[in-house]
Amino acid sequence: MPDSLRKLHAVITTLCYGISIVFYLIYLNNHHLETLLYTVVMVFIAHTLFCFHHLKYQLIHALFYMTIFVFLFSRPLIDYLRIGSFETYQQDAYVFTFNIILVSLLGLWLGGMIGVRYFIRKKEKPVDETSYNRLVLQVRRISIAVFWITYPFYVLRLLERLIFRLQTTYYGYYANFTSKLPYFTYILSAFMFYALCVYLATKPSKKSSIFILSLYVASNLIHLVIGTRNPFILSLLFAFVYFFMRHYSDKKEIWLGRREKIALGVGTPVLMLAMGAMNYIRDGAQLKFDSIFALLVDFIYKQGTSFGVLARGYLYRSSLPIREMRNFTFGPIIDYFYRGNIGINLLGTTAFKTTTNSIELALESNSYAHNISYLVLKQEYLDGHGIGSSYMMEIYTDYGFIGLFITSCILGFIFIALINSAYRKTLLGFTISLLVLGNLFFMARSSFSESFFSLFTMQFWVVIILIFLISYLMKKPIYHTTLAKDGYIHV
Repeated sequence: MPDSLRKLHAVITTLCYGISIVFYLIYLNNHHLETLLYTVVMVFIAHTLFCFHHLKYQLIHALFYMTIFVFLFSRPLIDYLRIGSFETYQQDAYVFTFNIILVSLLGLWLGGMIGVRYFIRKKEKPVDETSYNRLVLQVRRISIAVFWITYPFYVLRLLERLIFRLQTTYYGYYANFTSKLPYFTYILSAFMFYALCVYLATKPSKKSSIFILSLYVASNLIHLVIGTRNPFILSLLFAFVYFFMRHYSDKKEIWLGRREKIALGVGTPVLMLAMGAMNYIRDGAQLKFDSIFALLVDFIYKQGTSFGVLARGYLYRSSLPIREMRNFTFGPIIDYFYRGNIGINLLGTTAFKTTTNSIELALESNSYAHNISYLVLKQEYLDGHGIGSSYMMEIYTDYGFIGLFITSCILGFIFIALINSAYRKTLLGFTISLLVLGNLFFMARSSFSESFFSLFTMQFWVVIILIFLISYLMKKPIYHTTLAKDGYIHV
């Protein structure tokens, strides 16, 4: 970026932060909801602009801010621009939601600032280049072999879901689907993504990476036919972030050239339009819009349903089930151990009878999505509907505003650590980063721990240990030879 543009960018960013402070001071005086909403919007814009100052390290922050906008406050913003008022929920619910978003945004920003300063100054430990490269080569060979073995099982399980979906409604699928395939197919299908992350962490060529990522994205197209968009969108975001990281870490190839930037610029709005149209196709509704812009706005508006999670979470906070052990922030991890084989064998617990919507999950699990959805929807929840979750509401419910701010700071720091792993020779670290990135960008509308859940599973570590152990054993020893005065080569 030229110095003149850099200075202009800095001025605009600083101005946005200044306007944000002014708006919030005005709100403290007049208590008008629109002023508080303007504060949230300006903080979002300022944070996003700030990321472009050091995009090499803050791309994840930028994308995460955008997900917060789309999922959590785009709907009240569009509602206000359309009708000039806030009528969906009572005023204190709006005040709560806007403030909780502000707290998280500020925490993410501060954690990112600390992370950038820390990792830029941290020197990389020297490694034996030859030995490391040999290990990488073997890991690449083993991981791609595991990928090819497990990929068919991943597709097979998706096809089973598709066949079931074609025989029922979208909501009937969510309420009633149970897999009939043997359990080992589930294990092997899970191995696929783990092997993919390991392979990509070895930094293969651009051509090889495109091929493997294309297979991964293509398989997730099945989700679109089923009616679920999230896995497909996440796979695209995963591929994009990987390309970005390789663009800054690979000195041999250009990963984000002119063609890639054109494809990104053209493909993004086209994809948004397609996803917007899918809302109506899935529900069997007729698509009627006067302009492409109206369809784009409608798409963003429909993604903003997670704002309701924050508002309803505030309104129903005192009605959530009270249990001896209740923690929504780490709920999936707790239930995995407590209701899994470890809990059953050591603590005498029992596994949940079903993984779909049920009263058992609504009252006894640590899933905030199941708990709040049952409170709000009742019978509709049992029929397959739900309102989802949000990391902000989970953390706030467990730890309050202070806990949310501290956790957001930690999360912001982790974002920098994730992207920094791509710029260093940390094969395992980069693998873990890619694994986390698989679900990270839906955290605003899902569980906090969902992105980190795989790190606590036996399946992940079995794959990692298997690949790295075999690779280490297959790595040829390196001998340093010298020519002695007697003419013999000593090893």
